[in-house]
Amino acid sequence: MAETHSSEELINKAAAILGKYVPGEALGDVEHATIDRCIDDVIAEINKIVAIFDRNEIPNLVFETMARLVAIYAAAEFSNQPLDLMAVQQHEQRLRYLIAQTPTYEVLAVNYF
Repeated sequence: MAETHSSEELINKAAAILGKYVPGEALGDVEHATIDRCIDDVIAEINKIVAIFDRNEIPNLVFETMARLVAIYAAAEFSNQPLDLMAVQQHEQRLRYLIAQTPTYEVLAVNYF
């Protein structure tokens, strides 16, 4: 299984969550462009939680949750409605949980009294 996912996979996953993607068919240009713009917004939003430097190297650990966040942002764009902040906060909390569970493998500094 791949350790990272591309932005194209993220677009397709978010479109599938929104019900706009059918496997085997191309996603419309308008839908693709709208979801693609939302990726940058989500990366900027979750920057304090998880650092994603390359939008074509999204870690497998956060891919599903990030796809749901992109879908929330895109749904607001498609419907011309305000962003559902409660749903965003729930998914950001899920990201915090996922990141907190991963070991850092850093050597701890010894602090003698």
